[in-house]
Amino acid sequence: MNKLRFRSARIVVASFATFASFTAVRESHAQGCVAIKQMGDIACSHDMFDGDSDDSGRWSVSANYQYFRGHRHFVGREYQAHRREAGSEVINLVNQLATTFTYEHSARTSFSINVPYFHADRSSLYEHDRINRYTTRSRGLGDIVIGARHWLRHPASDARSNIAFGLGIDLPTGKSNVKDTFYTTSGPVVRNVDQSIQPGDGGWGVALDFQAYQRIGAKTSIYATGFYLVTPQETSGTYRSDDPIIGRFSIADQYQARVGLTHVVSARRGLTVSLGGRWEGVPSSDLIGGDKGFRRPGYSISIEPGLAISMARSSFSITVPYAIERNRVRSYADKLNGRHGDAAFADFLVNVSWAYRW
Repeated sequence: MNKLRFRSARIVVASFATFASFTAVRESHAQGCVAIKQMGDIACSHDMFDGDSDDSGRWSVSANYQYFRGHRHFVGREYQAHRREAGSEVINLVNQLATTFTYEHSARTSFSINVPYFHADRSSLYEHDRINRYTTRSRGLGDIVIGARHWLRHPASDARSNIAFGLGIDLPTGKSNVKDTFYTTSGPVVRNVDQSIQPGDGGWGVALDFQAYQRIGAKTSIYATGFYLVTPQETSGTYRSDDPIIGRFSIADQYQARVGLTHVVSARRGLTVSLGGRWEGVPSSDLIGGDKGFRRPGYSISIEPGLAISMARSSFSITVPYAIERNRVRSYADKLNGRHGDAAFADFLVNVSWAYRW
């Protein structure tokens, strides 16, 4: 009985590492035109442990794939149904694959590097001749994040609860000026694609995150994660127009928070389910630096069910956050001009993760 309880506790924590762990390093989840990086589902990468007293010198690799279709237009919380009825909605199809390599200096401290790859298609009428639907595309390396994480307690000494804090540097390795052809009324024009499908944001950043768990039964735990990307630079060098306020792309902060429950269905098979809430977005104003430049601030709140399978050295998980609230808030330029722009959001996100440790 004691062995079973210990294994159940270990699976709860390991499965939390699968769900919540792939949760805090960068671009767009259940959003669309609101450009949130995939960090929010990678940075909180808690390295899965097996209860050994000495976990130093171990390595792990994880792969996180995300897909969404952003097409629901909102102004504030109001859904713009007429856009879909008229066939004028913007449609973003985004695929992202992020690979994270982690080195465990000890059972409590780890170092990691996250390398994302971004692939997106964006179709619209208004960016072209306003009559026909054309597609622009982007693909390539995203912004790499190098970081470290530290758990306050040794995981093997107390499997009931723990909390970790992480710090990372977001490198501007992804292009923020990918170009494609736009078919305007005056003919084809090559220019920068929309900010929402640019692989990078063009600036440096500091990634802050935490993750925590508390066991509330033999097979059930509460988890919580948080992430915030601080971007001191105001705008990138990528131009979209000659406007002095929104002529360049903004380098915006990003955030995400998650809380929920995990429950071990089968300790022997390593099967765990989870259910939680997820809040993520881009603020209208940054913590540090100015707010000029073009951005579509907003947030989505989602219900996030998940399933995970943990084995001796590897794990697999899938979560499908479904949006229950979407809000395109007013940007700096909106406030100056007395307007309220719109943004396209997705209904749901597909998030699949795999991890292997040696």
